[in-house]
This record gives sequence, C-alpha cells and structure tokens, in this order.
Amino acid sequence: MKATIVCNPNAGRGSAGGSLSHVVSSLERAGWSIDVALTVAPRDATALAFEAVKQGVDAVLAAGGDGTINEVIQALAGSETALGYLPFGTVNIWARELGMPLSPVHAAESLVSGRIEQIDLGRANDRYFLLMAGFGFDGEVVRRVRRLERFKGRLGILPYVAAGMFSAPLFRGSDIELRYDGIIRRVEALMLVLGNTRLYGGRFHLTPKAVANDGWLDLCIIKGRGPLDLARQSLPVLISGSVSYSDVEMLRVRELSVRADEPVPYQLDGELCGHTPVQLRVVPKALRVIVPEAFSSDLIA
Repeated sequence: MKATIVCNPNAGRGSAGGSLSHVVSSLERAGWSIDVALTVAPRDATALAFEAVKQGVDAVLAAGGDGTINEVIQALAGSETALGYLPFGTVNIWARELGMPLSPVHAAESLVSGRIEQIDLGRANDRYFLLMAGFGFDGEVVRRVRRLERFKGRLGILPYVAAGMFSAPLFRGSDIELRYDGIIRRVEALMLVLGNTRLYGGRFHLTPKAVANDGWLDLCIIKGRGPLDLARQSLPVLISGSVSYSDVEMLRVRELSVRADEPVPYQLDGELCGHTPVQLRVVPKALRVIVPEAFSSDLIA
C-alpha cells in the first residue's frame, strides 16, 4: 500500500507532530510505503491531498482532527484514493464512528488490517462534508470557539463548553425556510443538523438512524424560540445522549435548501463555513474509506 500522511501538527493538544514517527514506523513495518506532508496553514491539507491523488497513491491518511478530514476529503471525493484516519484531534468523531482505537499507533495498525468501503458525502454549496452540517446554535458555538482557537490545543473540548454556556442565555431561534422534496415550509428552529453519520460532539446521537451509504441525509430539526426552549430541548439530550426524548422532527432528504431572513451561521464537520443561504445535497458513493476489519455497524450498510 502506498500512502501519504497529511498531518496537522497542531491538532488536538499539539501531539501529532511528535508522535508521527511511531505511526510511520508501524506502517512501514507492515510493508506500507509512506510519505509525510505537514500542513502549515488552513487549507494546506486540501492542497497536499490533491497532490497525493495526482501522484496516484492508494490512500491519504488524515492525521489530525475531524477538521483535517474535512479538508482532505475535498481532494479525495470522486477519486480512487481512499481515506484513512489517524486520530490526533480533540473529539475524533470519525474514529469513534468506526470503533477505531483512539491511540494513533493502534489506529494505524487497524488501517493495515482494514478493508475499503464506499460511502456517501454531503455537499453544501461547493464544499463536501463527511459527518454533518449544523445550523443555528451549534454554528454560533463554533463561531465563538474560532475566537478561542489558540486555546484548543491546551484545553481540548473546554472552549466548546465555554462557548456553549456563554451563547445559551441570549440565543434566539431563527425563522428558517426549508425546501426539500418539492415542499417549501418555514420553521422556528434553534438548530438544524443534517447528518451523513450519527455521532454529534463525540457522544450525542442527533441523527441516530443515519446510514453513510444509503443515498440519503438525515435531518434533525430542533424547534424553539429562545433560551427556555433551548434548555427544554437540550436537557433530555444531555441526560440520555439521544434526541429520542426531545420534541424534535426527523426527516430524510436528498437535497435541501436552507434560507433565513437574518443570516444563520453553519458549520461542516465542526468547521465554521459561512452563513445561509445554502444548498445541500447528498453525493452517493463519493468517497472510498478504510475501516477496521472488525467494523460491523449498520452505519455502513
């Protein structure tokens, strides 16, 4: 197997650069041919992954967090080059979805014995996403966390917790127009999550029935107007980890248009990407991924 590791050395707590040599040694002992490319600035991972695809490598291994994966898949979508993951990030949602070890060296070992599956991607305007697109409250939280970017390496998820607590008391829902399946409707929503996969924030299931290769995206609409509604909707999720006991609406869509009178921020795979309006759709079987040999979840049918 010929692979390029695209590494964000500042991911997680800044441990990626220092631990990478152990990962490379493990892969080379297994007979893999490895090149390493380090990012320096935002969007570098996309450019480095495009170069690897052009060189015809079998796989690009994203070494970083879920944001690094999001950058890498922009280059891999529609190609024969597979995505592998080395979890050096803060939350590592994709690793958790696949049941991968969170130790990068052990994760590398699971890639060596893994198999390739083909899955869908979501697309928001001109950008792909692997995990989810989120609008409203979580978009606002990600926007605030961006101001605390320099603290993420040392504090892990705490900037997200702080941003959520700071945003909640004053947050107001938005009057949002949704267009899907020939339907045009307006909803007063605190948050929308459009999931290609199931996990949100590493432990919550907001789109618990999503299947990553079924040609659909799962939409969770959390309705409400203000802080009291946000607390009422959030408490069951915080306690159970699931939206099953909340007053939410669940839909499955292939295409979705999201508009609002006042621009609503949105994130893709945990990275702030802009404001409404936005057109979203599923891109079936757009990405080849390496999953552990023992992976058996119905997340991938």
